[in-house]
Amino acid sequence: MQHDENSHIPVQARSAGVVILDSDDRILLVREKIAHKTDLWHIPAGSVEEGEPLEAAAIRETKEETGLEVKLICYLNTYLGHFPSGDLVMRHVWLARQVDERLPEPLLPDEIAECRYFSKLEFDGLYQARKIRMYHTKLIFEEALLLKKYPSGYQNL
Repeated sequence: MQHDENSHIPVQARSAGVVILDSDDRILLVREKIAHKTDLWHIPAGSVEEGEPLEAAAIRETKEETGLEVKLICYLNTYLGHFPSGDLVMRHVWLARQVDERLPEPLLPDEIAECRYFSKLEFDGLYQARKIRMYHTKLIFEEALLLKKYPSGYQNL
């Protein structure tokens, strides 16, 4: 049976971002400054511009929010969620590595207050305190750590 347009679920927004883990498995997060996201932590990520490839959007957003140049290592996952309005959003995420030794520093100070690395224990404390922007951020961190456990996973990429 062929599936027609009734099987399609329109998604109103697309986001792309990265997970950067340091050598101690700490995750790089950014603290946001815009409206309903103020003081909440999330991975470097943002909206995909019209016609922009997903990978390019992830690299661009990372540069804008952290000042870092990154190399995408592997695709992690796509997370489907919704905004309070009910509009759907697809969040595409890659594992990435810094290409140099610079410290993260936001290039968009009107949008990002700071960026820093957090251990799993620190992250869990932020999550319990409701300072992590969304449940997807938690899933993303856990999935990235899980990938590192596989022999053919993150370390060999």
